[in-house]
Amino acid sequence: MTSNRGQVSRIDNGRRLRVLVVIHHLSVGGSQRCAVDLAIGVHKRGHDVTVAGPPGPLADLLVDDGVPFVPLENDRPGQAVGQALPGYKRLLDLTRELRPELVHSYELTPSILTYAGAHLRDCVPMTMTINSMSVPDFMPASVPLQVCSPLIASEVRERLPSRQGPVGVLEIPTDTVNQYPGFPGAAEFRARLGIAPDELAVVIVSRFARALKQEGLETAIRATGRLAPHHRMRLVLVGDGPAMPDLRALATRTNAAIGREAVLLTGEILDPRPAYAAADVIVGMGGSLLRSMAFGKPCIVQGERGFFKILDMDSAREFRWHGFFGIGGGGSGEERLVAQLGQLLDDSPMRKRNGDFALGLVRRHYSLDSAVDQQISWYRKTLERTVTPTRLEAAKTMAAISAWFGGRAIKRPTGREKVDYFNSPERTEPGMRAPVPHWFDPDLGELSTARTGATGAHRVVTPSNPAVPHGTPTGASTTA
Repeated sequence: MTSNRGQVSRIDNGRRLRVLVVIHHLSVGGSQRCAVDLAIGVHKRGHDVTVAGPPGPLADLLVDDGVPFVPLENDRPGQAVGQALPGYKRLLDLTRELRPELVHSYELTPSILTYAGAHLRDCVPMTMTINSMSVPDFMPASVPLQVCSPLIASEVRERLPSRQGPVGVLEIPTDTVNQYPGFPGAAEFRARLGIAPDELAVVIVSRFARALKQEGLETAIRATGRLAPHHRMRLVLVGDGPAMPDLRALATRTNAAIGREAVLLTGEILDPRPAYAAADVIVGMGGSLLRSMAFGKPCIVQGERGFFKILDMDSAREFRWHGFFGIGGGGSGEERLVAQLGQLLDDSPMRKRNGDFALGLVRRHYSLDSAVDQQISWYRKTLERTVTPTRLEAAKTMAAISAWFGGRAIKRPTGREKVDYFNSPERTEPGMRAPVPHWFDPDLGELSTARTGATGAHRVVTPSNPAVPHGTPTGASTTA
């Protein structure tokens, strides 16, 4: 398990804050890892931080860095009332016991339970982070909201013009101190898997989820089946999840057709840094891709519906707006991935050039150290704001939440319920397909192919953009 020990350790000189962070779960994954890293970082700045949530492997990171962790039941508001009440009551009791100045909730369930409990009943200030690809319309309108891309923030403002609460962007950060080019263990990792020094390793570190992930992972295996007969290369899939049986079966068939073990599945590795370091090319999305960039690796961004695109200077503006994800025109994208992987496998200078660019980009705009500063500033602005929801807003919000989850309960027996609607292409496709607005300036001009240690938040130029909210806390890396 990767620790952030030694990361973001300077003390914040402002007033000491007392924050309760509530996370939806602590299994290995992008949003929850982001929440844990930021909580540890705020703690190391000298603030009182307690984290609560359903137990999971990431809780070990909190314990290792001295952040108090309180386990909570894994209850969802879509359950029967009697089943959800214990989690609601435990969270309300915990908030009353700890008496934090602020509760920071992540994703739907903790945000809804915090709003209905400590925020409405005891007037405890709260902020919420939704790192899904879209934000549900029923989320409380007065609560300060952070999202992970300028596109999502812009869509929230356009879709919900009456929203009173500020919307800020805190892009998924990554640890650029404990993850770096030349990280130790790469040679040993390759040797354990039998990858020769002159073979090229294409690595994907991912949850093997059926939504968002499985389609692209299967495409990568099929692309390897076409590339491996002509290249000394291996595809290494690091992770686990519901799609594992399907992926393992496809890998077995592909290896049999090639006549050698070109596709390797390692299972879940709690500290995957040696896997990133061992890669020659990395395919991925979101937080996993940002970690790849911290190791200075050339990257291909994976999305849905056949989306694959090489990360370079030409594509960076698009990914800074949309996030490191995309939606293609349909199909598996196999031809596209074969062409892009083949190009990188054949061109060593291109791999070096793209890897250097990726490293400069992540250090300049996505460092965990900078993100912790932004998070603390957001907390302070939230506490200065202290808006109490009106009875009308509270009634509308709770009615909308009940209607949504009630509708899901009705659809569930029929099989028509979408498991992850807010990350589905139907929900996200319009925004992902729209062009990047002309006013968006992600400050890429100072980046070059040279390795750089610069960090900082990017600029967003909005000369006449009606979607930009006024009065948004300035601690966010951008608002839109």
